[in-house]
Parts: sequence; C-alpha cells; structure tokens
Amino acid sequence: MEYIVDFKPFISKDNNDLSNIEERISRNQSITENEADEYLRDLIYRVRKIINPNMDNFDMKCNLAQSILGHYFDEINCKYAPCATHHEITTQIDGHSFVVVTLNVEGQTKNYLVDPTYIQFFHRDKCNSSAYFISPMYPDKVLLTPDAGFFIQQEDKEPVDFLLRYGYIELTDEYARIYGDSFLNTKTGTDPQRLTYQSMPGGIYINSFLKGNEVLVPTKDELKKDNKLLQTYRDKKQEFAR
Repeated sequence: MEYIVDFKPFISKDNNDLSNIEERISRNQSITENEADEYLRDLIYRVRKIINPNMDNFDMKCNLAQSILGHYFDEINCKYAPCATHHEITTQIDGHSFVVVTLNVEGQTKNYLVDPTYIQFFHRDKCNSSAYFISPMYPDKVLLTPDAGFFIQQEDKEPVDFLLRYGYIELTDEYARIYGDSFLNTKTGTDPQRLTYQSMPGGIYINSFLKGNEVLVPTKDELKKDNKLLQTYRDKKQEFAR
C-alpha cells in the first residue's frame, strides 16, 4: 500500500500485563497519563493485530475496529461513544466509524479519540486534486472529492502522525478540529465554494462526538464466532497463570 505518509504502526510487546490499569479503569479510578498512554497503545496494537496481523492495510475495517473496541469497553464497564462521521459531522462525506473513550486521568475526566483504521484515508491515489470530480452540467456540484487525508494542513501533520501511529489521541479542541475538518472537506453536493477549505471549531465536534451512539456491527456473537473478540487483560492474566 502506498500512502502519502510514512505509516509505522506502533508495535507493542506481546502478553503485556495491564490488568491493574484495566481494573482501575473499570472502577473509574484515577490512572496516570503515562498509564493511559501505555494502556491505549497496547490496546490498539491488539485490536489492529486482530484485524490484520500484518498491520499494513485497514481498508474498510472501521466498523470491525469499532465493534471490537465497543464490546471490550462494555465488558470492563468503561464509558465510550461509538461514532460515525455521517452522523456526528455531517452528511455526504467519507463514511467512517470511530470511538471516543472517557478515562479518569490524574483525577480529571479526559476523552480520547480512538481510531485504529484512520490510515485508510491516506492512500496516495486518492489524496490528490485529480480525485475531485465536478458535475459537467452543474459546475457548483461536487460529485467526488479526495479522501480525508488530502485535507490535512501542513501545520497539523504532527498530531495526525501521532494518531496514525498509535491509533488514538487526546480529544482536545485542536485535535478534534483537525480530525473533524479532514472529513468535513470530503462533502459532496451543491456548494458554490466547493474548493474552499472548510473548518468548524473543535468544541462543536467534541459535543457531537460525545453523543455518538452507533449500533456495534458485527455483534458480540459474530465476533466470538470469528474469534475476533478482544480478551480483557484480567482474563489474559488468568489464562496465562493456568
């Protein structure tokens, strides 16, 4: 796969025992920032390995990633919001599923955008101006746009590289704006300013993301049947001890 970025997904150690952190999360007890990073990085590594052991292609796997994460968070009683771009941002844009998870970090509530498959919108052949298709009959009607990765601004590349590598990022106003705008600018339809970069305040995106309530597909039974359920760290530890 040829991307417009140097995609190097984070590789964690196998069989990390993060059951203590997981237990505190399940009780909504405080964890440190370092623990939050360690936990999320390892968790997303495990999700990506389930989806594709080679970790080089996550095209069309966002629903699967969201479902794996959602059923795992349900299992440990962790608050999260399953989101879809066409519901939480606007219609007629690149469709995509992701999760916002809420953790107690250093005694404060922090939200993290979790998206293990965002890289699928950074293919070189779909991230260039030639990907635009304007209606020959209606010059203000956009029929196709480049993918979301095309719309990342130069000054925003550092946090985007972090999100692509680790699969998560803290949901601050700035990072919510960067992420949300990348999809907002894929909007098709009639628009007199069709080629003008569009942006919204990050707070608007955050308020919408936190209301996400998508149905998880595949179901838990379907994941179990396909051996794609994410095991809790507690269960992993117990299994390893046998």
